[in-house]
Amino acid sequence: MIDVMMMRAEKEIGMGCCGGVCSDPDGLINMEDEFSHHDEERKKLQQLYLKTLEIDPDINIQFMDPRNLLAAAAYFWQQQRRGRIPRRRALTSLLLHSTYGAVFVNGEYIASAGHYEERLLELIES
Repeated sequence: MIDVMMMRAEKEIGMGCCGGVCSDPDGLINMEDEFSHHDEERKKLQQLYLKTLEIDPDINIQFMDPRNLLAAAAYFWQQQRRGRIPRRRALTSLLLHSTYGAVFVNGEYIASAGHYEERLLELIES
């Protein structure tokens, strides 16, 4: 099985201290477009997602907000336990590569879209 994790910002603030609604002197402000500056990034990941489904619809794809370090740590720990990446690489990926727009295949950081497709095809063939 191939596990892909794509790091993207959520479109809205869902939880937290204000639950996505903050106040100012004039009343409540709905924060539904708080992360709209990441829209271009989300479109690129959407294209990768659609390309992945074309290659093999059985690939397990997860989307994760990079601010969710606990879930990211669980992903890398799982990949390390499955023997797909060494512990040191898991830690390096968690601390250095878990940023907006990052893509991982079986725990391995993929630096470019071209390498992403190559890596998927390698794993499918093996």
